[in-house]
Amino acid sequence: MSGARKKEKTFERFQFKSRVIMDTVAILFAWFFSYYVRFFVFSSGNTDYLYGFFYLSALALVSGYLFLYSYRLYDSDIVSNWRREVERLARVSLSEFLFFVFFYYYVLDKRVSRVHLALYFVMVFLFLVFGRYFVNVLCAKRIREGKFKQRVLLVGYGDRLREYCRITKKDDGTSRLVVAGQYLHYGNTISQVAPIRAHSIAEAVEITDADVVVISFPHEMKNIEYDCIDQGMELFHCRVFTLPGIPKSYVGSVVSDFHGIPTLQINAKFMTSSKLFFKRSFDIVSCTAAVILLSPLYLFIAMLVKLSSPGPVFFKQKRVTKDGKVFEMLKFRSMRNDMPEGEVHWTEENDPRVTKIGKILRKTSLDEIPQFFNVIAGTMSLIGPRPERPELEDRFNKYIPGYAMRHRMKAGISGWAQVNGLRGNTSLEKRIDYDLYYVRNWSLWFDMRIVILTFFKGFVNKNAY
Repeated sequence: MSGARKKEKTFERFQFKSRVIMDTVAILFAWFFSYYVRFFVFSSGNTDYLYGFFYLSALALVSGYLFLYSYRLYDSDIVSNWRREVERLARVSLSEFLFFVFFYYYVLDKRVSRVHLALYFVMVFLFLVFGRYFVNVLCAKRIREGKFKQRVLLVGYGDRLREYCRITKKDDGTSRLVVAGQYLHYGNTISQVAPIRAHSIAEAVEITDADVVVISFPHEMKNIEYDCIDQGMELFHCRVFTLPGIPKSYVGSVVSDFHGIPTLQINAKFMTSSKLFFKRSFDIVSCTAAVILLSPLYLFIAMLVKLSSPGPVFFKQKRVTKDGKVFEMLKFRSMRNDMPEGEVHWTEENDPRVTKIGKILRKTSLDEIPQFFNVIAGTMSLIGPRPERPELEDRFNKYIPGYAMRHRMKAGISGWAQVNGLRGNTSLEKRIDYDLYYVRNWSLWFDMRIVILTFFKGFVNKNAY
């Protein structure tokens, strides 16, 4: 076995064993802790069901392993994705819950506590997440100590390869990848990366003792890139990757097989009925709760707006949402009514139309909270690409490729671009990249993550005027 494969196997074994141990502890602890809470906290200490629950714990463990395996939670990737791992753990917990609901009511003839099952559903998710987090921290610690490192040979040159190199050199030392050298750079060397002289990629791999090969060239060098890819197919003892020249927003697109022809769907897939149902349910429940909880704040802001300048409390403006439909978006009025707006444009810093109260509302995003009513009415979603005015849409569609794909989903109050600081008078192209990434990679857990990030990053913003 080559050195590269041996290092990868060592890491895989360590990661797999750590995951299995922590998953076992998490499932059993969640099972018996739920039993303790149900029969010793919620009641006076009933041990009549102890033996039954002891035998059922084996079923919980076996079914847990099967669900963890079926959701690919024992796969070893070169780059881990914590968000995706948590999403899959949530699916495992839900699958465990549904399995036991079926087992209790259709297989087991004895009556079993439903409260215990509900507690187990919550606790197994929390303990599994904690266990996986502990494993990730442990792996990161070992990597910082210099173990499980993999040497990377860069083949080619250009912006994509330079960006890859920059991300690989993490300051916290948790990256498993160490750049060993750059081959076929044609004088375009990357700073602090050793240039490699060799007659082939195989020879460069031998010189650098590389475990991973990453190939990328500018478009005008595509023939050389194809030749390097052919050489990479002959490297059996290390992983070979290419960096395709497609926008970052294409992340999440899937290469499929059409009668042997590889195809890449460049626009986002339509959401299935089940996904639409869960997203809409999340919108209705969360926004209805928000309206009820924030009702005193609504009244207080309404009084301030009325006192700040003559005019209505709410401001209605036409915006574009899913499928290009135009709707009226609600805001607390933050501008004076007696000044002409002029040409359609974004609000700029020190805009004379903005009232004193309006500046505070805009800076804290409190002018946006009436849009909860838009969400309940179905014209918006809690999370999604921010809507633009029809006049600006026509302009953007002409010179930004893929802009219209944002309309595969309803416009949102907050979005992936906004929690990443792209709000107000910022780069439109970058904002679109983030919006399209969200559209291609949507999940209910992604929405929940953005909601949480909105509380920390989305309310107050220096670019909100």
